Amino acid sequence: MSDSVAMTANTVFHNPRVQNAKNGLVEAGDTFETDLAHAQDLERLGHAIPLAGSVLGAELPPLEPHHQVSETALRADLARRRSAEPANDPA
Repeated sequence: MSDSVAMTANTVFHNPRVQNAKNGLVEAGDTFETDLAHAQDLERLGHAIPLAGSVLGAELPPLEPHHQVSETALRADLARRRSAEPANDPA
């Protein structure tokens, strides 16, 4: 995981973005790793504390290409879905 942040949990939660031996289950006092954006959310909400100090001001890296979808692809998908819907003929 790029830009992973080591943290210690304050609460109990489960998230697939967490890397640990419990498949994402975290209990208070556990140490785990997660991505920077998730670490910022966990710190801001008080669920965990970063081991190397606050990450709240850290700049997030750009999204990976697989997270980005073009407007053309979105419109084509919407058109495909609409054409697959049954016609609503009021009889």
